[in-house]
Amino acid sequence: NDLAGTWIRPKEMFDGCNDEGARRFAPVARMRIVQPDENAIVLRFGHDVWGEGEDVESFITRYDDNPNHQRGTRYLLETFEGTILCNLNTLRFRRGLMGIASVATAPEHRKRGWASLLLRAVMELMRFQEGGPVDFLLFSEVDPGFYRTFGFKDLPDAQQHHAPSVAMSTGACPLPSDDERFVQQYF
Repeated sequence: NDLAGTWIRPKEMFDGCNDEGARRFAPVARMRIVQPDENAIVLRFGHDVWGEGEDVESFITRYDDNPNHQRGTRYLLETFEGTILCNLNTLRFRRGLMGIASVATAPEHRKRGWASLLLRAVMELMRFQEGGPVDFLLFSEVDPGFYRTFGFKDLPDAQQHHAPSVAMSTGACPLPSDDERFVQQYF
């Protein structure tokens, strides 16, 4: 797919060896959709950032009851032994426009690049599924420089509605007025 930044090889090439006999690739983790019984586990990852003074159970209930979070598709990255490392939520706003929300890594696995790996994989998956270009929206509660490495740009001040979070887009800046409503309504 010429639209993707990632190229696909037959599985045998990933499992194969190079000319020196060393494995060509070493798998590090797998991505999959979060199952309903795992929501409480992955939601805990964001409690220290978004908990707003709530106890963990109240925080999880608030997110579980939020229709915006219920309508998304949540992905996780886990080790091959089943340890969940990080997760994020995706929302389809319209053809070619996706939202990314609640990017969170388990506290004991932070600062190791897991969220970067998951974000990159999910963005490529969305482009592949869409069959064309996709723009992404998100709000950053961390240093926006992290998301800039993925092509996100800060929206102009007039489209910043939830300070101190920073609204960002990989597409048009400023957002067209039809798309700005997604920033105001969902996030």
